[in-house]
Amino acid sequence: MIKLGIRAHDMGKMDAKSLFDQAKAYGFDGIQLVTNKALIEDIPLTDDSFESLKAVKSVDVMLLGSYFNPIHSNKRKVEDGINRFKTQLRLAHILNCDYVASETGSYNDDQWTYHINNHTESAYQSVLKIFKDLVKEAESVNKTVLIEAAYGHVIFAPSVLRRLIQDINSPNVGVIVDLYNLLNMRNHTKHDLILQEALVLLRPYIKVFHLKNYIEVDQKLVQTGLKEGIMDYNVLLPMMMNSNPDAYFIFEGITGENIESSLKHIKHIIKEAV
Repeated sequence: MIKLGIRAHDMGKMDAKSLFDQAKAYGFDGIQLVTNKALIEDIPLTDDSFESLKAVKSVDVMLLGSYFNPIHSNKRKVEDGINRFKTQLRLAHILNCDYVASETGSYNDDQWTYHINNHTESAYQSVLKIFKDLVKEAESVNKTVLIEAAYGHVIFAPSVLRRLIQDINSPNVGVIVDLYNLLNMRNHTKHDLILQEALVLLRPYIKVFHLKNYIEVDQKLVQTGLKEGIMDYNVLLPMMMNSNPDAYFIFEGITGENIESSLKHIKHIIKEAV
């Protein structure tokens, strides 16, 4: 059975019970949770606060988002990001959650956009060192670090992500495939081929697919609902399902009225494919 989720703060910021109940009301199996973005209350990362989340949980927490920029020029921000990530690895068991995830950052600091130095070997080695440390922590608590590639970041393509996973060399590291994040104005018309490449290179490591779609506006890629965009999920979703049926399929960047229409569209495709 394909498991569908949504990034929690795409539904809006609210109290924990309302957040879980809203996801359930839509018909999702779970959420991707970034606590400081999704919850009105500013909860500390402690056993007690995660126990309070567990008490009102009506759908699964599929993934804890702990995204930070490992090559930020402010080393205090890097250390804070590492510590927050490790804390969530240690607390994830309370929510019966296996995964904590991040992207791999940019030399443009808080903008997380393409920088000429992002795709260099030195940037790669810096990211490798930090994620090796995070995975060592994950091994100690039997959780999994998920790494997400994006064209503008240090890990920018399926082949580079595969290299990173193999260099880390641990059963406690996996990947998120976010096809939209791998695209730019030069390659987006070949998105089906990029997905095929990702599935071939990363299949053993894929734990999550992020589902997004987009249109082209003024020479930019702009997100839209899953049914309205350029990507044809009637073609792409069966490819993902056949490759990694046990992965979580999580809506990201789908908001407002697009949530219900997108979910209806995806559920119809799943029904037809089964």
